[in-house]
Amino acid sequence: MGYLILSLVFATIGNISVKLSYGFKRLIPSITAFVFIGACLYFLTLSVQTIEVGIAYAIWSGVSIMATTIFGILLFNEKASRRKFLFIILIILGVMIIK
Repeated sequence: MGYLILSLVFATIGNISVKLSYGFKRLIPSITAFVFIGACLYFLTLSVQTIEVGIAYAIWSGVSIMATTIFGILLFNEKASRRKFLFIILIILGVMIIK
């Protein structure tokens, strides 16, 4: 489970770096995005050795979507709506049910 958590942290940082790269026009955020997304995939690969791939991927995709959405709202002033939060809650419930 530790590898999956690391993968989630790296995925979120990688996704934020993609936003900061402005379409890969800024060098440092672009490199950061590739490094963190690569690390994310590496640790996701390690995590599926001990967790079922379907469970690991469901948790990974749901939590990374949720975290990226929340950081988008907090860091980039993206629109926060009831609908967006409703679907985040549904993602969390779905991940909890599948586990």
